[in-house]
Amino acid sequence: MTAPHPPRPERGETRIPAQTPATLIYNPRAGSSHRAPLAALCGALQDAGFAVTPYVTQHAEALGDLLRGVQGTVFLAGGDGTLRTGALHLMGRPEVTLGVIPMGTANNVARALNLLGDPLGVARRFGQARPVPFDVGRVRGGWGVDYFLEACGCGLFADILDDYGPHQAKSPVRALGSMLEAFSTHRPLGLHVTVDGRPLPSPPVAVLEVMNTPSTGNGLNLAPDAQVGDGLLNLVRVDGLRRAPMLTYARALRLGTFHRLPSVEVTVGRHFAIADSGQVWHIDTELRRSTEPGGVVEVDVVGMSLNVLRS
Repeated sequence: MTAPHPPRPERGETRIPAQTPATLIYNPRAGSSHRAPLAALCGALQDAGFAVTPYVTQHAEALGDLLRGVQGTVFLAGGDGTLRTGALHLMGRPEVTLGVIPMGTANNVARALNLLGDPLGVARRFGQARPVPFDVGRVRGGWGVDYFLEACGCGLFADILDDYGPHQAKSPVRALGSMLEAFSTHRPLGLHVTVDGRPLPSPPVAVLEVMNTPSTGNGLNLAPDAQVGDGLLNLVRVDGLRRAPMLTYARALRLGTFHRLPSVEVTVGRHFAIADSGQVWHIDTELRRSTEPGGVVEVDVVGMSLNVLRS
């Protein structure tokens, strides 16, 4: 039986294109949610060609149930915390394509995908976005196994985060106090490091970060050349014996020239092994420390773990 032809539109009538079904996870507590109310965001995604089913949640713990069994396109509208939790639930699921709508403070993942600007404008641009692979980093230490979207590391930045308390209410004054405290008391770490099985000689380091995205934390642009889908990670080390003044680093981070400072070295690879002397580690914004130091922390890339929309 032949299917009937759809009726032709009358002269002057505009045919509305079919909408692609999609799921929207919306966090109303995100830092810039006031710039993208739920109804307006649904309308912007409709303009981009998506018919979204929205789910509102303020709690990252609820994302596992919301995302279990979901297929097709999933938009996550929130900060980096919402994005990290949601994305880790979607790892290794090729039937899902992730759309990042930045409504947080730093939006490091969105920045790596060129999804910058007003959240509603970003949503409308998804009509021309294309899916690309997105790698995830894996960390194995004495505490177990973790995954990161942005970065993991030890040294000065991890110590600042540890003093600040990543899950406490945000406070610029407290953040400045943590930064000053860490800079004044930090002692360089003498760590044996191997990259893809090869020893990497190094003086004691003030900072050691393994980067998947160009920036991490509060927009710390440590590895501008990092690419999220190239199957590689960027190891960034700061020589603790030639450490520059804090304002030098702050200016370089603002200008995107941190990686060019004489005390900074960047090494690209797939697998890193770093001596564990009991130092605190950050995994994105989570903190970890081995209960039995003396072994190694292994960091490797899990290539093409996610499909994401890129502008």
